[in-house]
Amino acid sequence: MRIALVEDHAVVRAGLRLLLEASGHQVVAEYGSAAEAEHLPEGLAEVVILDLALPDRPGLSLIPRLARRAKVLVLSLHADPAHVREALRRGAQGYLTKEVADTALLDALSALARGQRYVEPRLAGALAEDPPAPTRLSPREREVVRLLSQGYSLRAIAERLGISEKTASTYKARALDKLGLESLPELVAWARRHLEL
Repeated sequence: MRIALVEDHAVVRAGLRLLLEASGHQVVAEYGSAAEAEHLPEGLAEVVILDLALPDRPGLSLIPRLARRAKVLVLSLHADPAHVREALRRGAQGYLTKEVADTALLDALSALARGQRYVEPRLAGALAEDPPAPTRLSPREREVVRLLSQGYSLRAIAERLGISEKTASTYKARALDKLGLESLPELVAWARRHLEL
């Protein structure tokens, strides 16, 4: 398969290239940042192996754009089911953690070549046990997210709920973490899909 690597650590890219080329795959492009990876030409790669922790912006934000050009296989340090679920929702075809990449990467590529999704078995089990996102948030976290999505500032939310602005900020941060999201716009978009506003 023709593969593009999106990973900011050159030594990791070199290791992946060795593993892939020794197995008969061809690495056709390497990118060290999200900005570089956005220029992946259509049709160049069949699969993009994507790290989520990029220096200029989160890899999650790249998935929809890259998924229009190739199959996306996430290779990440994050083993949180929320990250896995969000990556798949955005269009990734597979998800692996870096700790099993040496043994599972080729299995994942074989699955993608057959048109199947691949999620590392341990993560697939965690996904099955993990409750849907809205139920993972506490009632107060849900309320803060709902108000943020309606355009309220943290100060206004704090006044409305009778809590400190710092506490409101903590609820926002916890919600972002639980949902595997990186920014307020992502949180607002999530709330519009999942919460009654």
